[in-house]
Amino acid sequence: MAVSSDTDTSATQESAVGIGPSLPQERQPDPQLIRWGGGAGLGGVLLFCCTVVVVGALGLPDASDVETLTDFTDIESGRIAEHLLYLGALMLFALHVFVLHRLLATAHQAAALFGTVMAAFGLVIMAASSMLHVSTAPLADLYTAPDTTPEDLRAIEYAWHGTQSVFDTMLTTGALLVPIGIIFFGVAMWRAPEFGPRLATVTIGLGVVGVVGATVETIDTSTEFVAASILAIVVFHLITGWRTLKVGQTMNTDLTDHETG
Repeated sequence: MAVSSDTDTSATQESAVGIGPSLPQERQPDPQLIRWGGGAGLGGVLLFCCTVVVVGALGLPDASDVETLTDFTDIESGRIAEHLLYLGALMLFALHVFVLHRLLATAHQAAALFGTVMAAFGLVIMAASSMLHVSTAPLADLYTAPDTTPEDLRAIEYAWHGTQSVFDTMLTTGALLVPIGIIFFGVAMWRAPEFGPRLATVTIGLGVVGVVGATVETIDTSTEFVAASILAIVVFHLITGWRTLKVGQTMNTDLTDHETG
C-alpha cells in the first residue's frame, strides 16, 4: 500500500511540473485550411488588380477629384464596381492574415499574434472606407438638382470634401497599421522553416516601405505616398499567399504519403 501511494504521489508531481505524457500535443494546422488561406491571399490580389483595371478602363477620376461628385451620375456604376472589388480584396486579405497566424504561431507566437491583430485591425479600417459612393450619391443628387442655387452648390462641395477627408483618414490609418503587422509577420517567419529568412527579410522590407509611405502621407497630406503602402500590402499577400498555398499542398502530400505508408 505504501509503495502504491508513493507511486501515485510521484506521478502527480511529474504531471504538475509538466513532465510525462499528460501534456497536450500541439495540433498541426489543417492542410486544407492552409491552402484556402493561400488561395484567399492570391484571390485578394486578383480582385485588387481587377479594381485597377476597372478604374483604368472606365477612366474613373481620382477619388479626391471633385469630378467624382459633379459627374457622379455618369460614373456611378463604375464606382460601385470599383468599391465592391476593393472591399472583396480586403476581406480576402483578412482571411489570409488569420491563416498566417495559424501557420506562424508555432514558430513565434508573440510576433504572429501581434502581426495578426495589427494587420486585421488595419484591414477593417480600410474596409470601412471602401464604400465612398454611399455618401457621395445623396450629395450628387442634391448637386445636380435643377433648383440648387450656386450658394448651395458650393456648400455641397464643402460637405463632400469633408466626407472625403474622413474616408481618407481611415484609409491612411489602415495603410499604416497593416504594414506594422506585416513587419511582425516577417519576424515570425524568421523562425518558421516553411518561410525562411529570405522571405522574412523581404516581408520586413515591404512592411518598412508601407510604414514609411503611410507616415509621410500622415505628415504631408498633399502627397500620394499612401499608394506605396497599399502596393506593399498587395505584394506581401502575393508572395506570402503563394508560399502559403505551396505549404498547404506540401502538408497535404506528406499527410497522404504517411497514411498510404
